[in-house]
Amino acid sequence: MTEARYSDQMNCAEVEGALDKLIATLPQPEGTKYPYDLVAIEGLTVFLAGQVPKQNGALAHVGKVGGEVSPDEAVQSARICAQQALSWFHVCAGGLHNLQRVLRITCYVAHDDSFSDISSIADGASNFLIEALSDRGRHARSVIGVKSLPRNAPVLIEMTASLKSPQPQTF
Repeated sequence: MTEARYSDQMNCAEVEGALDKLIATLPQPEGTKYPYDLVAIEGLTVFLAGQVPKQNGALAHVGKVGGEVSPDEAVQSARICAQQALSWFHVCAGGLHNLQRVLRITCYVAHDDSFSDISSIADGASNFLIEALSDRGRHARSVIGVKSLPRNAPVLIEMTASLKSPQPQTF
């Protein structure tokens, strides 16, 4: 075995080990009572419904960014949304080891008129995904400022990802 090939295998093993550590830290995915699918799989593409920053059945932060929610709290909220997204992918799409890569996120930020740096809020999700998944977490992104979000959440994240192998939709 050549030294370069051994190095490539070690990098792959390190990535998989880091993925196992990530899986161990993910929260339980938080569901909804509303009549829609949280995850839809078509072929090798997974579409995830919008995730608000739920933890233990409640929102981690409530209100508009620049008003009741500080920018730092909103960044934390975006990170929580991304963690929830990965939890759903892990449970419904054959595990995170089956995740080829995150393709796209859309981040909606509810903010008051005094706050305009909505991209910095979305960075909370983007940075988490890249830290957690390395190149698999790199993605295209849109950030949209809105007047309000469900349950008065400050942030909502939608995500689309690709899979390594198809999974039946059995949930």
